[in-house]
Amino acid sequence: MRHAKGAIIRMSLKHKLMPLFARLITSEGLQQLRRRLLEWRRILRRQPHQATFYFRIDDPYSVLMAQVMPRFAQHFGITVTPRVMLYLDQQMYPAADMLAELAPRDAVKLADLHGLDFPKDWQLPPREVSLAATRCLLKHEGDERFWSLAAALADALWRNDHDKLEALLSEYGQQAADRAQLSLEARRDQFLKDGHYLTGTLHYAGEWYWSVERLDHLGHRLNELGLGGADWPLPYGRAKRARLKDTPEALKGTPLALYFSFRSPYSYIALARTYALADHYGLDLKIRPVLPMVMRGLTVPKAKRFYILKDAAREARLHAVPFGKVCDPVGAGVERCMAIWPFAEKEGRLREWLRAAATGIWSQGINAASDNGLKFLVENAGLDWNRARRWLDDDDWREQAEANRDAMMAAGSWGVPSFMTQDDMTWGQDRFAIIEQRLLASQADDSA
Repeated sequence: MRHAKGAIIRMSLKHKLMPLFARLITSEGLQQLRRRLLEWRRILRRQPHQATFYFRIDDPYSVLMAQVMPRFAQHFGITVTPRVMLYLDQQMYPAADMLAELAPRDAVKLADLHGLDFPKDWQLPPREVSLAATRCLLKHEGDERFWSLAAALADALWRNDHDKLEALLSEYGQQAADRAQLSLEARRDQFLKDGHYLTGTLHYAGEWYWSVERLDHLGHRLNELGLGGADWPLPYGRAKRARLKDTPEALKGTPLALYFSFRSPYSYIALARTYALADHYGLDLKIRPVLPMVMRGLTVPKAKRFYILKDAAREARLHAVPFGKVCDPVGAGVERCMAIWPFAEKEGRLREWLRAAATGIWSQGINAASDNGLKFLVENAGLDWNRARRWLDDDDWREQAEANRDAMMAAGSWGVPSFMTQDDMTWGQDRFAIIEQRLLASQADDSA
């Protein structure tokens, strides 16, 4: 009995302290202070502005990032040092096989949006071929021709062009196999110690920028330091926002499904833009709830959670979404929010429920696992608490959540938010321009 009481007290204390801790580590003020300290240290040491780019040739996001790095570095006057990777910590990738299929499909869409190159007829590269190309890049990591060599090798690798690849390897050579093996293993381990896990990432002065869709944050940061001009080589954040074109009637009634989790900060950040897109075009929006990964048996390591929290905070600031005072709803909090879902839908206030619950969890520190916390969220959604609480003992939502998960995974995604436009799945809150493109393309196909 004493142990049970102690556990309850610890849990209550955790829910009280967690929002304060989360607000601190996601604070823009703390971020700015840290940036100033690092900049003063750089000046005192008389060091140039330097960034490290973690490149993996069998990672489509690395391939796209490598194409923009030379112009990015030149425009902002910084030095970008490539660091070649290959081996990854598998616990950071709970659905590695699905990511291997999703990433190149996503890269084709991003390349089209940004005017970059990724083969539409891509083929997944065999591991031994990726290793051979990686050994070649390790040998030339410090060369000025690294970027052009990386582009040529990546093109050959993803097109499965063995002749071109063999010609490049013959011309440029490779690092010795045993030396490459030791180096790649050491880099994998150090990468995690340094605080990250995704290749295709740029590290500059204490912060990580994964993929082209985060270079807008770094661009603004460098502009504030007086580096580069506002006329960037590319609109790096372009994929994040739909353009909301002046032909909304053409898409009226077109289906759009959003796979959503209460424990996903990115799901929360995507809500307002999802509603805006659906309302502008008159889409038939269906929101499909799923349980969070850790409640579906998928692990989310600590280093990954911290990166996601900090990244979500800067994305929320970019889109003027309140964020930071977080109370993790995992477990009972999520289940209770899911149980209210059918009631909110029945009352015609599902939008209000999602907005109120997610805002409370991710910006107000509301504990959805408690009656007082859940009551606050329910009433903020304009729902009657006495009627809503009767739904808490109803487990019918579990079957629907499982069906939603199965449908999402069958379509090629395991994470949220994911968006289904007819027969095309797009993953990520930073893909609204692509979602819009797919919707408009499907309408054009239907009218052809």
